[in-house]
Amino acid sequence: MNTSRSTTSHLGWSFDPKSRRSRGLWIDEDGMTPSSSSEVLKPAESLADSFTLRKLKPYDRLAVETLCNESFPIQYPDCWYDEVVSGGLTSTGLFDGENLAAMIVSETKFLTDCNLEDQDIISESNVHVTYILSIAVNKKFRRLGLATRLLNNLMASLIDHPPYTRVVFLHVLSTNSAALSFYKMHGFEFHASLPDYYRIGDQYADGCTYVKYTNGSHAQISFSDVCKTFGSTICMPLKAICKMLSF
Repeated sequence: MNTSRSTTSHLGWSFDPKSRRSRGLWIDEDGMTPSSSSEVLKPAESLADSFTLRKLKPYDRLAVETLCNESFPIQYPDCWYDEVVSGGLTSTGLFDGENLAAMIVSETKFLTDCNLEDQDIISESNVHVTYILSIAVNKKFRRLGLATRLLNNLMASLIDHPPYTRVVFLHVLSTNSAALSFYKMHGFEFHASLPDYYRIGDQYADGCTYVKYTNGSHAQISFSDVCKTFGSTICMPLKAICKMLSF
């Protein structure tokens, strides 16, 4: 990845040739559409709703490849595009007429099928989890709420629907403040740091994992959490007693 900005708003990259999966995400800020002083500024949500939402099909392959090449600083192999448009992955696009404006790619699988670094995102075993591989938004259509609409649509399809995904997770470059803000705004929580997770040119960069628990699941309770809770339970009454005795 080079450090210059692409001509397209985007949420990340990194392709793992062994698993044929992308490994990272980032995004430019998603907000209100620009407007002149004589125009009425419409909320981004209403503008995003004007785009056609549908599953990506084999005949979208060229458009998908074009958007990815503009968005991501790596070359995806043909097999990845085949999976995106053939149903091998859950892939949804937003269209302005016949033009692909934005896309999201995810995969729902058993926790045990995830990479080792991701198998501790939830304490339950033999459950389904959903991994967001990538989101891309064409530069012409950024700041219209398209990434938000795609993410919301994905979450709606997962909550209270089989196979009842227990957690949605993703990887993001740790220095990508725009992406971090976007996911935090949508309820994702920091889970773990991933030192040297990305190779950018001849350099390595740290990543991190963000998670959002769904369908009644929750984060693991660590030993430190137990200690903090126990300490608070003991200390609070003692503080109250000490305060009373000081009078």
